[in-house]
Amino acid sequence: MSEAEDEAAGALPGRTCGTCHMCCKVFPIAEIGKEGYSNCVYLKPGEGCTNYDARPETCRNFFCDWRREPSLDESWKPCNAGFVLHDPAPYAMLASVDADRPDSWRQEPYYSQLKEWASDLAEGQHLAAVRVGSKTTLLIKDREVDIDG
Repeated sequence: MSEAEDEAAGALPGRTCGTCHMCCKVFPIAEIGKEGYSNCVYLKPGEGCTNYDARPETCRNFFCDWRREPSLDESWKPCNAGFVLHDPAPYAMLASVDADRPDSWRQEPYYSQLKEWASDLAEGQHLAAVRVGSKTTLLIKDREVDIDG
């Protein structure tokens, strides 16, 4: 996709992946048999996807929250934050964390903001969570609840 096509699909103008490829690491990609938390076989670190024109639909259709949400500044870009914010069902907010930086989401400014958003989402009975590997932690107002992944 070109930058214009990305924008038409919901990405903000000027918000490109660049050298960030966190989603290429933390997510499974069924179409190519990739499990989560390992670099995609098509990823050339620092450069990008070597299969970009023929990449799976999963990759073509994904935009992290940093690419879609104007309120998230450069510190929330996944390669800076250490996690990818997104909203897959059943979650209204999920932080998929780089297993090499498992506590990144607990650092500031992230932790306080994630907890605040989780509290706001809980009022509407929406789920917010953090996933590191197979461990998922629900963020519920004033506490965290570990659930099986």
